[in-house]
Amino acid sequence: MVAVTLHAYVAAAELSDGRAGVGVIFVDGHGRAVRRMGRALSGIASLSLAAFRGIVYALWNSRRLGFRRIVVHCADLAVVAQINGDQEVPEEFVGPYLEVRALLHAYRVARVESSPEGAGEVLWPREAAALAEGSGDRDVDETVQDLPLWSGLAEERSSA
Repeated sequence: MVAVTLHAYVAAAELSDGRAGVGVIFVDGHGRAVRRMGRALSGIASLSLAAFRGIVYALWNSRRLGFRRIVVHCADLAVVAQINGDQEVPEEFVGPYLEVRALLHAYRVARVESSPEGAGEVLWPREAAALAEGSGDRDVDETVQDLPLWSGLAEERSSA
């Protein structure tokens, strides 16, 4: 059996009421969206902190979906550089940074990359950004009904 890698596209946006919003789209190895999440975050002072929170949501929820391999794509280049050790982590982001690093170790294969800019893959980062921008109206957490059978089985086994 070939292990399927989940791709999570994360975006953060400033909402009109001063809060930050986060959007996450989970896409399976066949290019199908398996889950969409949009959340308004209270008390978040910066979009970079919101991006860290979005990555945490992506890592936490992909495990709940039963995936053991993940690539998280994030539009915030500075956050990606900090997580990958290419840039120093500011003091106010040390907590979320450590949380992300710990969650990455829960996977067989996991990495965080900048959002792709190729013509074929621009749809998902845009959709994640739209979820982030629209999250002030209502939170969205939509699991697509036709999830692969094995992801549900893996979730049942891990909760037993």
